[in-house]
Amino acid sequence: MTPAHQISIAFVTAAILAMPLFASASGYQSLRFEEDWREDCSKISPKCWRIGETSSLTFGADARIRTQGYWPLDFGIGSQTSGNDYTLFRGMAHGDLRIRNHVQLFVQFGVYDEIGRRGGPISVDRSNPDLQQGFLAWNGKALSLRLGRQEITLGTSRLLSVREGPNIRLAFDGARTSWHQESYRVDAFVFRPILNRSGAFDDTANKSQSLSGVYATFTPEIMSPLKIDLYWLRYERDQGQFAITQGRERRDSFGTRLFGSTRGWDWNLETVFQTGHFSNQIIRAWTVASDTGFTFSTLPWSPRLGLRTDIASGDKNLDDGRLGTFNALYPNPTYLSEAALLAPGNLMDLHPILTINPGPQLKIMLGWNFLWKHHKEDAVYTPPAPLVAIPETIGTGRYIGDQIGLESSYRFSPQWEARMAAVHFRAGSALTQAGGKNVDFLMASLAFRW
Repeated sequence: MTPAHQISIAFVTAAILAMPLFASASGYQSLRFEEDWREDCSKISPKCWRIGETSSLTFGADARIRTQGYWPLDFGIGSQTSGNDYTLFRGMAHGDLRIRNHVQLFVQFGVYDEIGRRGGPISVDRSNPDLQQGFLAWNGKALSLRLGRQEITLGTSRLLSVREGPNIRLAFDGARTSWHQESYRVDAFVFRPILNRSGAFDDTANKSQSLSGVYATFTPEIMSPLKIDLYWLRYERDQGQFAITQGRERRDSFGTRLFGSTRGWDWNLETVFQTGHFSNQIIRAWTVASDTGFTFSTLPWSPRLGLRTDIASGDKNLDDGRLGTFNALYPNPTYLSEAALLAPGNLMDLHPILTINPGPQLKIMLGWNFLWKHHKEDAVYTPPAPLVAIPETIGTGRYIGDQIGLESSYRFSPQWEARMAAVHFRAGSALTQAGGKNVDFLMASLAFRW
């Protein structure tokens, strides 16, 4: 048993023992540095300590056990003809120092382990104790600045997410400034993603990649309840691969998102156009994605009927000096399903979804996702981020397949959440012509936060 494994087990055990002590807490956020517990501070609180009259120190922790399996792995293409099931362990602890009303020092450490994966752990599976986040921030009423290692998510996480599914969440080194006033907010940032290594305190910024941009959100008074996001992202990496070409990539993404809800309806429509250069090719790529639904709030369990549709462009001609394959940068890998089998590049999908809430803490979602290549001449792409081509699928049929997914989450308390997922993927001609097979996926996880 590795040191990381031992620490992970100890972390989860301590979380279980701590459950009765903090069952009434609330106010948790996915990005833990956004929490503010100062109203609950006292000199004897185990979570938030007052320092003088105007400062405070808050402690927190996260632990997760997630077990999952694929049968077969990688659609059974190539040498992957059998299944692979494994278990992931995650433990994180943080301290949040607030000095007066504006200065914040946030430090978060993490330890991660994996057991059972065929071929051993990958880079986002295992690490001895390391710095997950560590930054200094100034938070004013309208303007804020954050310098150091930090997590970030934007919009629906289609292009930039914290990568919650894998074991090690995605973080960046860099700077971020934000301006906000009433219903307007503008963020500007310059980042390099963290390169995860398995040793202790050896993670560094990945100097071969960079991300910068501006992201604005606002709600025009005359168009309420419509909300609008506008953004520009500059992405660069020294080495990328699309279908048959490798090389340096510089890509600009110009996007807009329209979203909101009223009278039971909710909607989210996002479009992105990408330009730039990849190796000796010009980039001209795009995506259109929508998620629209209606919630029957007067019916038992408040069912929501939704429809997701996506097109992420592909490359029609691999030899014309123009790259048409969309790059989703640092996306949520579970956007299409918890199995994370496919990446949003050269992809079209139609995804009806039914969501029910049998209880205030229980949520169940059933969906059926139909998927095609945008252009059959291009490949099928899979995670990890940004995307990886399956070379055997270049020029195969257009229909990738369909997947039926059942997902559920149950929150026992503000601290505890259990999740389960089952996916059956039925391979289409784009995969079967390359030797691909049907895939079954199962996942169960238990997470604790304090």
